[in-house]
Amino acid sequence: MNTTSTAYPPYAASSQGADSSAEVDDLGEAFAAALRRSDWNEAQRCLQAAAEREDEDAAAWALRRADWFLAQQRWDDAESHLKGLLSAEAQSDDLFQMAVRHNLASIAFMRRDDAGCVAWLSPLLEVDGVARPSPSGFLAAQMLWVRALHRSNAVDRLLRWVMQLDASGELDPVVAGIASLAAWERGDVVLASRWVAMGRSRGEAASAECLVAAVFLLIADRASRTETMKLAEQACARWPADGRAWAVRGLVKLWMGDGEGAKSDLERAVATAPDYAPAWRGLGWAQILLGETAATEGSFLSAVKLDDRHSESHGGLAVALVMQQRESEARDCLLACKRLDNKSRSGIYAECLLVHHSEMALDLAEVIEGLS
Repeated sequence: MNTTSTAYPPYAASSQGADSSAEVDDLGEAFAAALRRSDWNEAQRCLQAAAEREDEDAAAWALRRADWFLAQQRWDDAESHLKGLLSAEAQSDDLFQMAVRHNLASIAFMRRDDAGCVAWLSPLLEVDGVARPSPSGFLAAQMLWVRALHRSNAVDRLLRWVMQLDASGELDPVVAGIASLAAWERGDVVLASRWVAMGRSRGEAASAECLVAAVFLLIADRASRTETMKLAEQACARWPADGRAWAVRGLVKLWMGDGEGAKSDLERAVATAPDYAPAWRGLGWAQILLGETAATEGSFLSAVKLDDRHSESHGGLAVALVMQQRESEARDCLLACKRLDNKSRSGIYAECLLVHHSEMALDLAEVIEGLS
């Protein structure tokens, strides 16, 4: 199973660290409240008032000024301000500097600069390939790190880092849940199951990745379709802006034979997360179910463009071409599919149509398992 980049839920930068355990004074509370209601002028007034009071924590307010820029999505201003706070002489356990680097990583992530995000966080979380547990208050940095590694397809590094924390007993369940989808996509069902269970133990705090991985596991286990749909619905309700949630709900509908419902959800998935290749593959199969052969070709071509190392993209495209009686092109796609995975379900189905000129009974659950 391959991983592809996708949109993730919005991730707000955090100024946790640097005196985060201290009680926030009235001025700090007023500032936070102003940001929550997008009252930038009031927030700026708090910043100015803090600068005039000698008893205020200058470091904490320096981070709050960055939050003021970030809340307005003024990425360039925030980045410039934060870089001015960096110190080359800071110790590796300096909480203020860790908070600055975390916020810079958040900006890179929001700009889809995953390599930059990883580079900012790496000194905080990893030393010579060995996971470094972060201090209390920096869970958000771990979450951001795993998501950036996943989105940049650095799955080996991601899994190694999370497994090290797991082995040491220092893995937070929320981080485990986020990592569970990468484990599933890599084909490690045992690890994915363990981390899904850890992630779901946090109830409402379970991440979108955790719930999506849980749905895939239920499909693989041939669990109750009603139970599986209930979980997919929960994922969409909790994470309506995450295209992967709509993708798995569409795949469950596909498994249930609801082509129209599957197509609707998967179209929403690709509109929300156009870089999520499993959604395009699922949409292709929904269109096959509905007999929409021309549209099917476009969906699988989109999947191939995003991830040409995934056998099911080539196999699905072969099926779409056979359905249009374009056998020569279909044979080329089938060869590409079989080179990647000789046991690909879509490849086997395409070969049956192309070589034997007959259809075979499709186990949609098996097809769906292979789409991620």
